[in-house]
Amino acid sequence: MQKHFMEQANDFLDHYILPWPVRFLTFRFVILATISLLIPLILFADNTVMVLGLNSYLNTMSVAVSSIVLLYATLSEARQKQIAEMQEKRAQEDHAHVTEMHALMLQAMTTQHQEIQELKELVASLHGKTYIRTKLEPIKDLRLLHARGNERFESDDVDERMKKGLHHNQLARTLRQDLKKGSPEA
Repeated sequence: MQKHFMEQANDFLDHYILPWPVRFLTFRFVILATISLLIPLILFADNTVMVLGLNSYLNTMSVAVSSIVLLYATLSEARQKQIAEMQEKRAQEDHAHVTEMHALMLQAMTTQHQEIQELKELVASLHGKTYIRTKLEPIKDLRLLHARGNERFESDDVDERMKKGLHHNQLARTLRQDLKKGSPEA
């Protein structure tokens, strides 16, 4: 699958370019040096060129840091949603497995009940008596035992619950679509 130019550009920037400003801006000495630039702004308030230069630097740093924080917050939100979806998928798989195991257990119990009934008939016939079999209650639909019933087992259940239960952000939705395109499952 051919990547679109913007996807290639974003991948290149994310891999080779953007980590450097992040490393620079999150380096503790750069943070301290930037904060300490407030002192010359106050002390040399009469020197317009220095004040404008320092102010421009501080404004640029502010925009860069804000952009980086927003980028990482957006990435984190998309990642958390992916994790939640994976956990929900795992929970559904586990629930289906437990339900299947429960059904097998009920089938085994039904078979045992029938065998015990046959043994009781055999013992009764050996003593010259007749044995009347007791009726076994039919097995309940295990999907109905869940609090939400069959609805819980529908394939689009997770998506529907996420649509109803979460605050939606268009930027995060767009980012998630991009992540789904690039994932090995897609």
